[in-house]
Amino acid sequence: MRVVLLGPPGSGKGTQAARIGSRYRVPAISTGRLLDAEIAARSPLGRRAEAFVRAGELVPDELVLDLVADRLYGSTAAAVVDHVPATARASMDAALGASSDAGAAAGAGASTLSGDTLTAARPATPAADVCQGFLLDGFPRTLAQAEAFDARFAAAGCALDVVLDLDVDESTVLERIRHRARSEDRLDDDEETARRRLKVFAERTAPLRAYYAASGILRTVDGSGTPDEVAARLEAVLADVTRG
Repeated sequence: MRVVLLGPPGSGKGTQAARIGSRYRVPAISTGRLLDAEIAARSPLGRRAEAFVRAGELVPDELVLDLVADRLYGSTAAAVVDHVPATARASMDAALGASSDAGAAAGAGASTLSGDTLTAARPATPAADVCQGFLLDGFPRTLAQAEAFDARFAAAGCALDVVLDLDVDESTVLERIRHRARSEDRLDDDEETARRRLKVFAERTAPLRAYYAASGILRTVDGSGTPDEVAARLEAVLADVTRG
């Protein structure tokens, strides 16, 4: 089962991703958690990403794709504990240093991707543990990311099975974010930043729905209610997908 989980900030993706990963015994890979860990470690990627996260902007495509490629294609990917990035590699550090000026000039949400970006300097096929199944939480977030991902991953015989889109109204999302801000130490959970993130999601991430709908793999799921209620709806969709 190869799944992408879409939804605005505060829609409950992290909670549901963990449940699905456990239920189907696949890695639940959260780019948000990977970025948080890179920022905490003060890695080259983390230092570049931090300003975007604090401002409620999407982290530039090339940084996110580096992070995802390191998990999906990295030589140590099979040994990675999900939500914790692989140890920074010298090659990545060098690439980040060389591209820092270009990335800053591109600005928030800008894309300088080519079709080979996702797998530059990576093995030709994905790591064994992810090709048999995975869930991506927080990726892709832009159309450019989705196209770059599909161009290589589908070609390797690991096309997505389903994209689950959690549909939650803005008032519910904001209340969940307020609750999370009281219980977790998050850079991006103050009210102003939360509203900015929702705006960015609507402008840049929501168009992914049309892209995946055209592929016939988008399933929209009501994300309101308790975690158990949402999980039951998701499980019904996934059961239908597995039946083919």
